[in-house]
Amino acid sequence: MKELDVRLALHNYLKNEMFRTSPDSLIVDELGLIEGSFRVDLAVLNDKLHGFEIKSPSDNLLRLPAQQETYSKIFDKMTLVCAEKYVAQAVDMIPKWWGLVSISRREGEVFLNEIWPSRQNYNIQPFHICQLLWREEALAVLKEHGMDYGFRTKGRRYMWKALAKELSLDDIRKAVKEKLSKRVGWRETLQYCIPDDPTDDYFIEIGAAMTV
Repeated sequence: MKELDVRLALHNYLKNEMFRTSPDSLIVDELGLIEGSFRVDLAVLNDKLHGFEIKSPSDNLLRLPAQQETYSKIFDKMTLVCAEKYVAQAVDMIPKWWGLVSISRREGEVFLNEIWPSRQNYNIQPFHICQLLWREEALAVLKEHGMDYGFRTKGRRYMWKALAKELSLDDIRKAVKEKLSKRVGWRETLQYCIPDDPTDDYFIEIGAAMTV
């Protein structure tokens, strides 16, 4: 079982779930965090930020502690999607607020089994969420809130700090989702083909963003 198989199964699961609950959600594969220092395998953006880290049978959990530290700064919810052989080890490693999903193969198909759902993270750091915005996006958000005076010639870190200090978490999440969904040519070599009927199968090439 390859990571791509797991990712496709996870996409289908999330697609079906979100069409019912949050049809305007944005799914982003390989989202860069902390100025590109880390990448989360998959992120779902709506009124909350939910990250998914995939550990396929060919992976290991060696990087998980460092990943946990980063993800805990940004995501309201986080879920580890791991091979069955890693479940017992993962139970002792992940924070209590993380969700846990095991992956196995049944009748030739990837099977996802939710062991427990994710819960709210209360240690989010607004500055690190603001880092998801490109410089011009951060400046645009400042302008939308009447805060852009004096920032036009400053670097993005000054903008991120101002946004983190002055805006509520809800406003920051909303701005991030809106700006990422409007990016043009972002990872333009990668494509999504989404069906008109959300119950149909669909084809993706990993790495782009999609609105469901």
